[in-house]
Amino acid sequence: MSATTTPRKLVRHPARAIPAVLLSVVLLVGGALGVWLLGAYFLHGTVPTEASSAVTAIADTRLDSITAKVVAVALALLGLLMILSALVPGRPSRTQILDGDVPGETAISRRDLARRIRRRTEQVDGVHSAHVEIGRRRTDVVVRTVVDDTEPVLHAARAAVEQAVEELHPARSAPPRVRIVRRS
Repeated sequence: MSATTTPRKLVRHPARAIPAVLLSVVLLVGGALGVWLLGAYFLHGTVPTEASSAVTAIADTRLDSITAKVVAVALALLGLLMILSALVPGRPSRTQILDGDVPGETAISRRDLARRIRRRTEQVDGVHSAHVEIGRRRTDVVVRTVVDDTEPVLHAARAAVEQAVEELHPARSAPPRVRIVRRS
């Protein structure tokens, strides 16, 4: 009898590794420092001379002092910032396409979608090159042309972009913004 597993989703948010890496680096440095201080204290019976002034300053600091309060607030803000950055989902690398037409889930990477739109736009007469960026809220297309009258090229490029996007029916269709830049 085979075990049934749920299929992995094609469109998923990446892990929020930055807060985890920052926390692990802080804990690793703090742990290494603690091991060094405790090891030296157990072996020699005293705190190392390199850290004795810092340990004495920390030991002499009262909890109701301004320094302790500032450090506590800074650590609390850093912790809240790390929690918030861990809770906010990252930008998915793929976007769901053919939504509703094909049963199941079909996805394409944002880079491939941008490449498809760019190639379709570069096939328009008068277009020298194109640059496409796909964001969360908008698809930005910058078209470069050497033609003096840019208006027909802009309309044709806009139609090509809209057709390329419409063919794939992305689930979250960011409205395209087409701009034209004249090259000399």
